This record gives sequence, C-alpha cells and structure tokens, in this order.
Amino acid sequence: MRFRILLIVTVFLTVCMLGFTSIFRMQLVDCLASDPQGWTRTYGGANSDGAVALVQTLDGGYALVGSTQSFGAGNWDFWLVKVDASGNMMWNQTYGGTNIDIAYSVVQTLDGGYATAGSTNSFGAGNEDFWLIKMDANGNMEWNQTYGGTNRDSAYSVVQTLDEGYTIAGVTQSFGAGNWDFWLVKTDASGNMMWNQTYGEAGFDWAYSVVQTLDGGYALVGSTDSFGAGNWDFWLVKTDFSGVIPEFPLPLILPFFMALTLVVIIYRRKDSSKSLE
Repeated sequence: MRFRILLIVTVFLTVCMLGFTSIFRMQLVDCLASDPQGWTRTYGGANSDGAVALVQTLDGGYALVGSTQSFGAGNWDFWLVKVDASGNMMWNQTYGGTNIDIAYSVVQTLDGGYATAGSTNSFGAGNEDFWLIKMDANGNMEWNQTYGGTNRDSAYSVVQTLDEGYTIAGVTQSFGAGNWDFWLVKTDASGNMMWNQTYGEAGFDWAYSVVQTLDGGYALVGSTDSFGAGNWDFWLVKTDFSGVIPEFPLPLILPFFMALTLVVIIYRRKDSSKSLE
C-alpha cells in the first residue's frame, strides 16, 4: 500500500516538476517590476520538453534546466537553456546518453559556469544514479561524475559549497536503512566524492532540496513516512559540516563530563583518605 502511494506521489511530483503543458513546451514567466504585463517565452521542439529549475544569472538573464525528448541523444536528456533578461534564447545544450537522463537542479558556479544534477540511466553503476555535470559559461561540459550503487539513486538538488565543491541531495535505494532514504553527497571542486551520508528508517524518505547553512553545515528537506504524525510528513534534517547529525551539543557536553570527572576524583581521594585512617 505504501509503495502504491509512493508511486502515485512520485508520478504526480514528476509530472508537476517537469511542467508539462498541453503542448509539452517550456514556459518562463518573469513579472518585471518595470513592466506590469511581464512577458512569457516558450522553448521546445516537436516532442515533450519540461523545465524544473532555474536561476537568475550574473548578467541579469536566466539559466533553465530540465529534460528534453525533442533534442539530444536519448529518450530523455538533460537540457540547459540560457536566455537574456528578456527571455530570448542565447544558447542551449543537451547532455545524455541513449537512455533516460532527467535534470532536476541547476546553479551558476563561482567561475561563471553552471552545474546541474539529476538522475541518469545511461551512465553509472546501477539502474539509476546521481549525475553531476559541470559546464563552462557557454554550457560546454567540463566534467561529469556519477554516484550510486546497484539500485536506484536520484539527485534532486545541488549547491556549490564554500570550498568550491558541491553538495548533492536526493534519494537512494542502494544505501541506508530503508526502502528509500535521504542521501547527501559531498564532492570536491572536480566532483570527486569526499563523503556521503544517508538519513532515514524503514519507510520511504525522500530529500528534494539542500542548502549550506551559515555555520558551514547543511539542511535538507523532503518527505518521510518513517517519522512524524501522519502518512507522509515534512522532514527537515540539519547536519554539521561532515553531514553528521550530532546527538548532543558538544560544547555543552564537554564541561559536564569534565565536572563529573573532577567529582569522581575528589570522591575517590576522600574515600582513600578514610581507608588510611
């Protein structure tokens, strides 16, 4: 029953995220403060194309990411579209193999390029893997990395971190404690994995977004049926800089243990003194 509910929710969210319209074209709406009417633009081909994320770029334009069946090499490919401040397409690039590759997140990087994350069935170790792609300022691929095991693993969010590496959040069936778990992957500036952490229990736990926090740690949010009050609940997870959820606040615990140690030493000395008497 839970799997059916998960399947229905996943299909619904995927359709919504892909932004399918009746003509399966991507539509960007920008309500400019200087123009109450704003403007709209569509981008796409004869088949299905859907956008799921965008960022405003340093030049005042936008970078849109999603997936395309109209262009590229496979059934579905990552599609990155760069437009100017008025929504006019400047360039576009596709990335993918012969199978299904779905992009879910994009950031503009500190060097003026871009990084996108999503899932791939064309590359990697399993049925579906995290796929991180780094591009230059014109969308040309500089490098790509996959992360995953023998089962299904899908990335939904990426951020560039303070050390110029990347942190990717999504879901995994390959690792963790349950059917699906939150999966957080930290990489260096070249996409090499530095560490990874899973969060979840026996149920279904899906992470959809990640941010780096002001203290250098991370916060992830998604949905869970392992915890909470209902069938599905919001789940917010806060970690330290290594992706660990501390069980106790260390600065408070250390003084406590030091004080306890002193009490034990004093008690033992008093006890020894009484024995000598």
